[in-house]
Amino acid sequence: MWKSSCRIGLAFVATATAVFAGSAEPYFSRLDRYETPVPYAGIRSWHLTYNLGPTGARGWMNGNNPRMPGTADSREILVKSVEAGSPADGVLQPYDIILGVATMPDGEPERFVSDARYAFAAAITLAESTAGGGALPLLRWRDGEITTVTLQIPVMGDYAASVPADCPKSQRIVEQAAAQVAGYLPAMGDHNMTGAINGLLLLATGDARYLDPVRRTAVRLANEPFSDAGHNTWRWGYVNLFLTEYYLATGDARVLPRIEKYSRAMAEGQCNPGTWGHRSVEGRIPPGYGSMNQAGLIAFMSLITARQIGIPFDQMAIAHSIDFYGSYAGRGSIPYGDHAPGNCSSDNGKNGSAAVAFHLLGAEPVVQWFAHLAASTNVETFDGGHTGNFFNQFWTPLGAALSGPQNLQNFWARVHSYRDLARRWDGTFITQPEPHVREGCLGFHNYTRKGPEWTTAAFALSYLGNTQTLAMLGRTRSVFAADAPEALEPALAFFEQQQFEDARLAARALAEDPDPIVRELADQLDQAASRNLRSLALTLADMQKNLEEGDFFLLRHQLQAIESLLDPDDSRLADFRAAVDDPAHADTMQWGEQYHRLVGGYEMLGRQGFVSFAPRPHLQTNQRAHDTLETMARDATGFYQEQAQRLLDAQPARLESEQVELVPKLEVDQPQLEHAFQVDDPAEIEELVLTWDLNVGGGMRVLLNGTTIMNISIDPGPWRNVRDTPIPLKATTLELLQPGENVLAVEMHPDRNVTEASLTLDAWQTL
Repeated sequence: MWKSSCRIGLAFVATATAVFAGSAEPYFSRLDRYETPVPYAGIRSWHLTYNLGPTGARGWMNGNNPRMPGTADSREILVKSVEAGSPADGVLQPYDIILGVATMPDGEPERFVSDARYAFAAAITLAESTAGGGALPLLRWRDGEITTVTLQIPVMGDYAASVPADCPKSQRIVEQAAAQVAGYLPAMGDHNMTGAINGLLLLATGDARYLDPVRRTAVRLANEPFSDAGHNTWRWGYVNLFLTEYYLATGDARVLPRIEKYSRAMAEGQCNPGTWGHRSVEGRIPPGYGSMNQAGLIAFMSLITARQIGIPFDQMAIAHSIDFYGSYAGRGSIPYGDHAPGNCSSDNGKNGSAAVAFHLLGAEPVVQWFAHLAASTNVETFDGGHTGNFFNQFWTPLGAALSGPQNLQNFWARVHSYRDLARRWDGTFITQPEPHVREGCLGFHNYTRKGPEWTTAAFALSYLGNTQTLAMLGRTRSVFAADAPEALEPALAFFEQQQFEDARLAARALAEDPDPIVRELADQLDQAASRNLRSLALTLADMQKNLEEGDFFLLRHQLQAIESLLDPDDSRLADFRAAVDDPAHADTMQWGEQYHRLVGGYEMLGRQGFVSFAPRPHLQTNQRAHDTLETMARDATGFYQEQAQRLLDAQPARLESEQVELVPKLEVDQPQLEHAFQVDDPAEIEELVLTWDLNVGGGMRVLLNGTTIMNISIDPGPWRNVRDTPIPLKATTLELLQPGENVLAVEMHPDRNVTEASLTLDAWQTL
């Protein structure tokens, strides 16, 4: 819906004191039906909401008590947003309050008596179980009325005692996540650090259906312009890790030149201690910011896998990293940079990635030190991390997987419900914020805003720890490594010549070889050749479909990627090559590029604190995408014109709004004020929004026509300056509007010291 605003502006400078009727626990269910709840003092946390599992809702929970980290004080969940089409749609709405959940199958919901976040997470796990049957009963408070409602979510089954190994639920979680990642992966292949992680998940599944998007991603990452700008160490480390894992799993030699380029650049750009900073450096002396081990450990890991391949680079880089990171074993956890050992079991995932890296080196005593630290992580530690907990969620489970089956089972028993809360209703994952912490909160300028594209693959990979499908998942040898036994050379020669059936037969002939390493690697080659044959058949069929439909842009990138399986002159590619090389399709290719850049992935919608995620393009909010598709539907031809029109037709009708200035902005310097404004027809107003701008501490009550609609308190502190913070008012507030004159009043709390403050009231009004 395209909306515009009509504003009432109020600004004031005041100094006053009064009593604020607040407490550590807001208990919003005690508020009047017309009062919009505002969380505890420190309005910044208004932005911070949690994904409520596969319900489609997001909610706010109390996490402000410095003596009780996390959400230990929470006994209510304030619903902030509900995604259209999700299980919660039509059952929950913004400003509903969840007061409790059922704690046993077929049980009635009971009020929360402990941390509401963890209780809700456990209820999700119960509802998804076989016994739960997908029923999630809730106690819902809405405008003073408490009722029991039930959400229906998919049954995922039960976590096995051996979770994640031999666990059908874990397998379903990975399958759903991989299908979503493959579904939104760009036609030209994914890119950058996120693309590398997405590619790693699809590669790790071993599923031949995903080899086509994995190949397209590998081709793109291996051929994109080489850049040392920005935080290049992050990019280089993850992209190099993906490319090395891709080669070690597929033997596709096209990526080797780029692996060498990255490996040489990182080896030459290592910092003096044996790690890396945000950027690679010359002379081993990092600029200002210094060493940073979160990025450095991935660079280190990628050099280890590059060495397995036989890539030439300065091997002393690995030796320096072994000395540096290994020095923390037996002393503590991997710290932020070139610092003393830390005392955190996970330390933002660094102990987990250190365990994985040293496992690749076969340094088991060091592996076990870091793996046991990772496995001992509790939920509170798992919840945290610098700039959010993404890296903690990614690497800590993979490190814990190397600590032994019992330790791993104990780890997952502590955290699997917590992870269920982060899994969305479409099978993707979203980073959860750390309670009352600036970094990672759900505003518009942090990691969380990247949405499921940023998070899903990393979270899903954690369920594959020690499956040995990749080097980072516990595999220590590869048939495509430089040290493959001589007995495998004939089978490898067939594979390199793209004679995959012959490679399978030659590999299977080694099944009785006396050398167990030969048998292990022959089995790897057999599986790789079999996947290529299945992928070839699937990809050729998909290319034929794209040819017939006219999706020439996707066809071009599939053609480039499939050359690792077929000779470019193979007759099966002739029709595809003719289509993408046809000059008559040049304009169509340009439309195809525009179309594929618009679709796929997710878009964050809404205002700060009231956000949701929707598949792109979401034309109700994205004017540019809407205009592009309208142009495409008018001027393009064939497939892309049809797809553009289909997307336009699928959008609900847009309601236009107009901007009406009811009252010009006012400035006052008194603790109480009233301002009258006119409303011709209250039925035309869809929503009211108060936008705050406060400096230092402040407390005030806002009234509309004599009824309190908001009580707000801002404590002095590091985040006391609140700039341009919009808070939509409850829908019931519209009931207070009357035709003609209305009065908005503000009363300062006398015990609150306000130096500067202003607020505006926006009305969204339908034409």
